[in-house]
Amino acid sequence: MSVLYRAAKIAEEAHAGQTDKTGQPYIEHCRRVADGVETLDQKAVAYLHDVLEKGEGWSRDRLEAAGFGSSIVSAVDALTRRPDEDDLAFVRRAASNPLALPVKRADLADNLWQARQTGTPTSKFEDSLRVLDDEF
Repeated sequence: MSVLYRAAKIAEEAHAGQTDKTGQPYIEHCRRVADGVETLDQKAVAYLHDVLEKGEGWSRDRLEAAGFGSSIVSAVDALTRRPDEDDLAFVRRAASNPLALPVKRADLADNLWQARQTGTPTSKFEDSLRVLDDEF
């Protein structure tokens, strides 16, 4: 089973029953983020980017046990918000991982799109994208 296929299947399981800001199944957000990046490793990370944060029972160890290499697991971990971490600190930490950086950019772009679709505030996503553009 390919890394990308395995990542997509894990994301489907981890996000089963969850919805994104537009009310669509959460896996659609993961797919859009994956569509926004280029390499197979980036796409695998895109599918997995919220698994540790929003998927019950998932950890770095479990991802490693599922056969993902350290670069993918480290990128997913970099994309996982820490308790009480503010938005811009999180963005900067995530962006410091070279594999996570394009995924974070695609994630923020999709979150911005969702906010515009639902009429919710966009400034935190715009500010975060500006940090990526200015600093990385």
